[in-house]
Amino acid sequence: MTKQVKRAAAVALAAAMALSQNVITFAEEAADKITITFAFDEGVGTPTEEAIEAFNASQDEIFVQSYHLPQDANNLHDDFVNKLISEDTSIDVMALDVVYIAEFASAGWIEALDGLYTEEELGAYLDGTVEGAKFDGTLYAAPWFTNASALFYRTDVLEELGVTEVPTTFQGWKDLYDQLPEDSGIDYAFCFQGSQSEAMVCNWVEFLASFGASVLNEEGAPACNSEEAIAATQMMADLIGTYAPEGTTTYAETEAQQVFQEGKALTCRTWSGTWNTFNNPEESDVSGKVGMTVLPVNAEGDTAHSCLGGLDLAINTYISDEQKEAAKTFVKWLSSEEEEKAFCLSSSQPPTVKAVYSDADVLEAIPFYTDFYSIIESGKGRPASPDYSILSDAIQRNVHAALTGESSVEDALNALQEEAEALQ
Repeated sequence: MTKQVKRAAAVALAAAMALSQNVITFAEEAADKITITFAFDEGVGTPTEEAIEAFNASQDEIFVQSYHLPQDANNLHDDFVNKLISEDTSIDVMALDVVYIAEFASAGWIEALDGLYTEEELGAYLDGTVEGAKFDGTLYAAPWFTNASALFYRTDVLEELGVTEVPTTFQGWKDLYDQLPEDSGIDYAFCFQGSQSEAMVCNWVEFLASFGASVLNEEGAPACNSEEAIAATQMMADLIGTYAPEGTTTYAETEAQQVFQEGKALTCRTWSGTWNTFNNPEESDVSGKVGMTVLPVNAEGDTAHSCLGGLDLAINTYISDEQKEAAKTFVKWLSSEEEEKAFCLSSSQPPTVKAVYSDADVLEAIPFYTDFYSIIESGKGRPASPDYSILSDAIQRNVHAALTGESSVEDALNALQEEAEALQ
């Protein structure tokens, strides 16, 4: 036997022994306990594993094992759908993108959780995250962590102009931009996401909200071509090539953020977590000159509503009653104030429990939460539709056609209205 073969055999034996030891350790930990499987994506892998480890250490009756998936919302969606269509019971708890709660609930794939929290307990969570976890008035998921967009702006520019109050309207920001000298280096008042993508959908529903419009009305019927929706979409289109870059119709988050990082835009609409990037001198030319505020509205006094993202905790309806009870115990533990704080500190993901935003430890680690809370508190989810994937595709195609000028705004939204009505 050659040295190489001997070495390979030794390495293989060591690996086998390590694997065997891990299996034995796992078996010992899980012995005589109800074992449940929690499925989530790699984007939150390390902090989630830490949370699972803490839960397991606190338990005598339940053991949680993890099931990792790639960090891709579509991949997660498809994996879960394939399992649940076949009534698969290999996963018990899912970290599910908030936009899919309605789809999974309407299909009967996830367990109703109305009895898991009292109204007082639900009151501890951000209103938008609770509403996003419901379908037809019933709670089907537990809010876990969230995210919201915000308007980042150049604090140094406002100081140079002697502006003490941050504008709240689109017109206010345009007026500020118009005051800038030609050699300011700032070419645009706004940068945002207008590519044919989910990023654009998030932007569009925010423009609608600034005009008091929405994709679906209070009864859940499509309202895509209301007068307010047409006016909001027209403004969004008119900004492109005037107060926002011509290339906006090709921008997702990265491209829009780059414009702002290079100092070429007065403001940038993007997700809250970008705060660290914008204020990192190694990545941003405007580090230390960035503030955060609410999204602009159409008229003074209107309320801005940032689009909410994030993941909720849902329970597979096909598992046994014993597994469901164990899963509920884990879900309630993971969504508690104490654990939301721990997860926030380890992952920097915005919590869904309101009190965490005023926690001294959290504010020391993430000081911009002082300003961010008022933004995320009024956040709203995207339309809660059982056919969200199809609706989103229709929005992307039709609204993008309006933004590029391929279609008039009115024609594009009339076409979208027809497609949305066909889903009812």
